[in-house]
Amino acid sequence: MRINKSATAIGGAGESKKERLPTNTLSHQHRVQRWANFIAGYSVEFVEQCLLGRDKNEDVVIDPFLGCGTTLVTAKNMGFRGIGFDRHQVFFNLAKAKLGNYSINDLDQIRNNLNDSKYRVEWSEHASIFLRKMFEQNELDAINLASGAASQMEERLKPLAIAFFLKACEASCGGQTDGIYKAPTSIKKSIPFKRAMNVAYELFKEDIETEWYSNHWVDQPEPICINKSSTNIDEIDSGTVGICITSPPYLNNFDYAEMTRMHLYLLGWVGSWGEISTSVRNDLITNTTTALKGKKTEGYQLSSRSELPKTLLVELDAIVIELQCERKVRAGKKEYDYLIYPYYAEITRVLAGLYRVIKPGGVVHWVVADAALYGIHLKTHVHTSEIMKDLGFINVTIEFIRRRGHRWILDKRDGAKEGLGEYHLTAHKGMEH
Repeated sequence: MRINKSATAIGGAGESKKERLPTNTLSHQHRVQRWANFIAGYSVEFVEQCLLGRDKNEDVVIDPFLGCGTTLVTAKNMGFRGIGFDRHQVFFNLAKAKLGNYSINDLDQIRNNLNDSKYRVEWSEHASIFLRKMFEQNELDAINLASGAASQMEERLKPLAIAFFLKACEASCGGQTDGIYKAPTSIKKSIPFKRAMNVAYELFKEDIETEWYSNHWVDQPEPICINKSSTNIDEIDSGTVGICITSPPYLNNFDYAEMTRMHLYLLGWVGSWGEISTSVRNDLITNTTTALKGKKTEGYQLSSRSELPKTLLVELDAIVIELQCERKVRAGKKEYDYLIYPYYAEITRVLAGLYRVIKPGGVVHWVVADAALYGIHLKTHVHTSEIMKDLGFINVTIEFIRRRGHRWILDKRDGAKEGLGEYHLTAHKGMEH
């Protein structure tokens, strides 16, 4: 059954090339979705394709890696109930803002409070040094006051206030942008913060004032968002979810803490890179950009290894040994060998939880990429499919979506000889007999 775009689509982007579906490049065309965008996200159109043929009255949609909320924004627009998890406080609030129901009066109240704030946020010296690289010095006082006002908003409006504030900061920032990420070493044209607030206001207002928002969006089921890791989803009853659409952190991809460093400093939630590691990075799925504190002991490594399917261990053991050998001769001595068992063990916990909560006949859509660590190829898509099968999923398929990583080839970086790609895994839960 094809979606009637004119009636239900968030933005009417039309048909898109297949290779763009797992990217964020289409987000700016969609109402609400454009309030917050992230380079690592996939598209509304991808989620719509996954939901085609599913019954909104029967199927609850789950996203264990909520991010900026693309899965649940699309699901809500199509009338599905939804549940999402994200441990990262910035992403959690951005998703909550997009998935809530608000009025123009709410938006006006937020703008007025941010414009007339008497509250201040205490920025550490580390934060201040970083922010001075991103914004004009004479704008930082108004930005600080607006951040203070956002932190004082009532709980119902706080996510929208945070999203609104950060959208204004995005327009006022002099660092090069890619979605919500800002790089302090790149320069772009910026505008004064007060004008940036008006730009953000017009964007949010344009969406909230539409008949689509007031007559359709606010009548759809509001998703449940939970600010915690999805390695444990005991809050959800067994067999109550119909479909999962998600993309986990890739083994050697983005640093989700670094990508939101500016936002964490602006909001006063952390004061240093050390605090970012303690309060954000340490609690994310293990990958090349997360801290390994407490995970390098023999006990932890063996415990993580014991959670993995025996069919995988021969290959993963060989990869770990190879990485150990490479670390001894590489200048950087990066401890990639300690990542393998924890990463796959944590992914196994997420998938085991999904298998429990998904009802018979349900399906998982999982977008992931392979990795190259010191030139050693890790076929993460294949490994994940083996974990799915071991847990009991059936009809597990892997579809190649697109090449990736070829635009950032560096002499100092080893890639996989066969190249890297992005893949769409599909796994089903069998019907009970």
